[in-house]
Order: sequence, then C-alpha cells, then structure tokens
Amino acid sequence: MAQLQLDHLPNTSLLRLYDPATQGNSFSLDGFPSLKEGKDWQARLLEFIELKGTLGMTTNQTLFRQLLETGVLDGRLRSFHAKGCSPEEIYRTLYNEVAMEAARTFSAIHAQWPWEGRVSQEASALLTELDPLVRDVQRIAKAMQGVGAFTKVPNLKVGPEAIRQVVASGQVHPNVTLVFSDRHYLDTVEGYLLGLKDLAERGKALSGIFSVNSLFVSRVDRVVDPMIDERMKLLRGKVAVAHAKKVYAMFEAIFLGKRFQDPEGLYADSEGRLMLEQIALLHSLYNKLKPLGANPQRLLIASSGVKSDQPYHPLLYVLPLLGPWTANTMPEGTLDAFSRFVAQLSEEQTESLRRRNLMEEPLPTRTTGALPVEEWAQAVLMTSEERHRRGIGQITPDQVLRQAHDAVLQPHNTTLRKICDDLRDKGAQSFTADEQATLQAIEAKLKAL
Repeated sequence: MAQLQLDHLPNTSLLRLYDPATQGNSFSLDGFPSLKEGKDWQARLLEFIELKGTLGMTTNQTLFRQLLETGVLDGRLRSFHAKGCSPEEIYRTLYNEVAMEAARTFSAIHAQWPWEGRVSQEASALLTELDPLVRDVQRIAKAMQGVGAFTKVPNLKVGPEAIRQVVASGQVHPNVTLVFSDRHYLDTVEGYLLGLKDLAERGKALSGIFSVNSLFVSRVDRVVDPMIDERMKLLRGKVAVAHAKKVYAMFEAIFLGKRFQDPEGLYADSEGRLMLEQIALLHSLYNKLKPLGANPQRLLIASSGVKSDQPYHPLLYVLPLLGPWTANTMPEGTLDAFSRFVAQLSEEQTESLRRRNLMEEPLPTRTTGALPVEEWAQAVLMTSEERHRRGIGQITPDQVLRQAHDAVLQPHNTTLRKICDDLRDKGAQSFTADEQATLQAIEAKLKAL
C-alpha cells in the first residue's frame, strides 16, 4: 500500500499537477505494468505510484491476457485445473483476483481521496443483451467490494439503459467505456443521471456513487487524418483533441453549470438542436440531484497513447487536455514519457499548470507532426499572450471541427458521429474477439500443464 504526500513528491511524480479540490489532472495506468529488472508486476505498480504519481489503473480482456501470457499466473492455473474448473470460470475468477490485488495496492490512496485509487475491471464482452450485461456488471461490483473499484460498462446499444440500472442498484461505480462521439457521451451521461434519479426516488443516498465517462480519443485521428490533404494539413492531429475539448464543454455545462456555446454553428441542424436541448435537460436533472449528494461523472480521456503510425509528440492526447475534473488513462510508454516531461518542469511551471484549464484553451496552429516535436509541446503550454508575442497563431476547437466538417468530412460523405459510431462498433467487436482469445489462451495453457 502506498501513501502519497503532496508536499514530498519526487520531480517525476505526476501528482505535481494534481488538484485534489477538483480531482483534476488525475492520471492512471492503462494495463498491468510490464515485467522488468526481475521485478513482478506488483512491485512495478508500487513504483508507478510512488515515483510517478499514478492514481489508478484500468484493465480489460486484452490487458489481462497479456499478463496471463507472461506465465506469472501459471501457478494459479494449475490450482484451478486440479479443481476441474472451466476456462470461463478460471477467466472470471483469476481476472478478479489480479484486479483485486492491484486495487489493494492503491488502498491507502483510495482512503485518502475517494475519487482515486480505483482499479477498473471490464464486464464480459460476450454479453450484448441488457439483462445478462447488467448481471455481469453487478457480479463484478460485488466481487470488488471493499476496495476502490470501477466496473466497466460498455457503450453498446443497451449501454445507457444498462448504466441506468446498475447505478440505480446503488452498488456499482461505473466506468463507461467505448464512448467516442458527443452523442455517445450525452446518452451515457443520461443513463448515469437517470440511475441516480431512480436511486433517489427509493430514498437511497447518492454521495457514495462515483463514475467516470471514458472518451476514446486517438482512434478518431487515425481515421480522419488520412482524409486530410496537404491544403488542410494543419488539421492533422487536431480533430480528436478538438472533439474532446467540445465534449468537455458539455461536461461543464451539465455538471458545472457553464453556458454551452456554439460559435461555429456545429449544433445548428436538427440533430444538433436536439442535443442542445438534451444538455439543458441533463443540467436541470443534475441540479435536482446535486443537493441529494450526487457526484459529477468525471470525464476520463481514454485511448490516449499515440500509436506507432502517428508522427506526433507522445503527449498529444495528454497536454492539451489538462483541467479540473479530468482524468487520463495512459499506456505505460505514454505515462513514462509524461513523467519525464513533468520532471523537467519547475515548481512555478507545475503550479501554473495545476491552476490552468487547458481544456478550455485554443490550440496552436503549429503543424502537430512538425519536428522537433518539442516545439509543439512548448506551443501548447504557452498562454494566448505568449503565442501572440512569438507570432504563433491559434485555432479554437470549434474552428477545427467546423473546418474538418466542411473541408474534410463532408467531401468524403461522412460525419464525425458516423465515424465514431463505426469506431464504437469495431471496438466492441475487438473486445469480443479479445475475450474469446483469452479463453482460448487459458485452454491452451491448461492442456500444456
């Protein structure tokens, strides 16, 4: 167990940017730590907490299989094999065991800050119907009682209703996954708030329910970037970030009461007007629930690692997305890169970043993939006044999205929401395939024992 003190931090700790008052700039590890230097994953996780300020961890079928294939769980597999357990039983039990073990490592942090120190465990990707999915989420939540935990609820077609039902049970802290578009975001937030409303109507307390909404980011650029020609190359590597900033503005409107603005008319069509109405209704609903103890559903930036085929700074989906009430789950390589970046910041610089809301700020018009990449990071962290003095232009998220729609997406006969729907469906298929592959890997290991 690791206890963290904000006034005694190594310079590599991401906690230097953390704001406990707003739970802002909270960073978690995406997956189990790799095995290095002869240390087991538990010891390495402790290092991530103590040296790099990691406040949580997320897992899924793929990440569990990666741990399984290292061989560190072979001893437990033999025990299950001797009992005659099926691959499905082994998967459920063993996945829960390692998730619980990780959560215990964060237990002191969770006791210190109830929003933090949570480990996410994923519901079965083989379940797409409402009732079986709800039962599996509740099974996991029950198994994870006593530790800091989130249970991942996928944004499938039944996702919003599943979220409503598990929140209404009063026993589940949902991490909503597979959220790609603004439409996905609003519908899943609605599920969360309606679940709290149902809970309140039964006279139950709301203050003990915590939830995050995981917006997947990098995959959007991987689809949109190839559509962008040389004339519009300044848009490359900016659409996903701009979209995340716009979703954050929805979060602020619903949970913080800030006015949602649409200066470029992105929501001027019939679908957009309905979404504006939905934002207003959700804000009104949250205002009724807040006096009863309802917590905001924190926006979590997921899929924030820059992929090998993206010629961008490794912190593309981290630095521009800092701000109050934000969290970010990063793969190990991205978290290492961010830790090295933070280690170079002075106390004055970290204090300034902790107070800023980069989510609300425009982006520099520098080409995202320009070399050296350090120039991009410097430009992102400059204030508007600093950019003006240095002759660096800037562009608002709304302007990015308007230009991307008019000059890129519309000529390709698509929209960002259509792309995000496709990404959500492909993500769900991938998770299903990954869980099937995990069961096959367990079966293969059992035969080899």
